[in-house]
Amino acid sequence: MNFKIGSKVFYPSHGAGWIKGEKEIEFNGEKKRYFEFELITNLLSISTPVDNVDNLGIRPVLSKKEIVEKISILKRNPSIDPKMKDFNLMLNTFKELEESSSIESSIKIIQYCNHVKKVREKEGRLIPISIEKQLENAIRNIVGELAVSSGISLKTASKNFSDITGIKVEIGKD
Repeated sequence: MNFKIGSKVFYPSHGAGWIKGEKEIEFNGEKKRYFEFELITNLLSISTPVDNVDNLGIRPVLSKKEIVEKISILKRNPSIDPKMKDFNLMLNTFKELEESSSIESSIKIIQYCNHVKKVREKEGRLIPISIEKQLENAIRNIVGELAVSSGISLKTASKNFSDITGIKVEIGKD
């Protein structure tokens, strides 16, 4: 990818943000260029070698229109049966989906988690914290990308996400 300072990016496992700077770091006598990332849902400051950006799955954020088109499926189909009875296998599937860094993967995680929650609530069973965390992270990733793409606050992006999907969320403060 041809990223530069100011590019809007999605960084897998960290979320959406911007390339806020570039610096050169010398390590073991070798100089490398690094991008510095500012992320909207993560207070960490992350630096990554420019040469490693593609290997990490860092991608440009989608346009607001693309995000809205993709997440609107959640209104019609908020849950999908993952067709997995083995809980550890399901967690491995979540990990694989997260690593792909696509918005479609986040949508699938939301749908799977919603299904598990619905089934467990119906059976009177507890919702595993890992399911709640996966659901929260997937929603946070989409809301963050929507905020960065649209140039709006997390709170406003949360409201937009809720309006589009019918899934009530509240992330961030104005």
